[in-house]
Amino acid sequence: MVRSITCMLAVLSPLSITAIASPIQLARRAIPTELLERFTLFSQFASLSACDQNINHTGQSLTCDYGTCELVAADNTTVVSTFHSDNGPTGYIALDHTRQLILLTFRGTVSESDGNTDLDIVLTPIDQVCTGCKAHHGFWVYWTAVANQVTSQLRDATSSYPGYRLSVVGHSLGGGIATLAGTTLRTQGFSLDIWTFGGPKPGNMKLAEFITDQQISNSIYRATHTTDPVPKVPLNLLFLDWSQPSPEYWITQETGVQATADGVQYVEGINSNAGNAGSDHDLRWPNPEHGC
Repeated sequence: MVRSITCMLAVLSPLSITAIASPIQLARRAIPTELLERFTLFSQFASLSACDQNINHTGQSLTCDYGTCELVAADNTTVVSTFHSDNGPTGYIALDHTRQLILLTFRGTVSESDGNTDLDIVLTPIDQVCTGCKAHHGFWVYWTAVANQVTSQLRDATSSYPGYRLSVVGHSLGGGIATLAGTTLRTQGFSLDIWTFGGPKPGNMKLAEFITDQQISNSIYRATHTTDPVPKVPLNLLFLDWSQPSPEYWITQETGVQATADGVQYVEGINSNAGNAGSDHDLRWPNPEHGC
């Protein structure tokens, strides 16, 4: 992924490089410049979850030794909580006082446990979220490992900062978890945005429909990049029903090229193959379209 959109520091081992997408090709259109700037900001929040200093300490500003997160570095930010374990996700809750944001951010794949979670692709029922919905078992286990802690802390944060907007953010594995976390938190009364970058399919068609219908206008931002294989997985094998929600923001410019607003296409439709799902199959791994 180009650095101006997201610095994908972690990788997800793809389960397949073939996508089964809807035959419907819906129209694409470029996004406004203002939205491109927001994608750049939230991609930096996502990449900062891979920096140890943001996971090991609370009460400090979000920072990274790599020097690739200029927008966040210029803001007045505070890490209020972190989570990390061998059997759960890694991430942080932070405040951006400059932009009046509350951030819940999940890291992508780094550890062996993360890799095993990626590969745990059984569809598990989550009827407590929506009837008939099924989720990626690994992502769901990771989310439920921290759900009580995170939910309590977010209630405190939203109560203390009622004018701040809550956003749930993640890249790759983190994007899958963020999608399930944000969807669940909405059913518990939270108003929030979901920002994901190169995220795999979170669950079945029922879940994709629920996520798509659940959102308020312009509150889910799922970014993909050219032929990145990760958003196309898991593959629909053995009659398993894997789906991506709508809409999608498909970055069509190649790695290393400065992204522009007309290089990011807004694509509507669950499982639409008008974006990443309909792109060429890219067999390379690690894949440069998924990484920095």
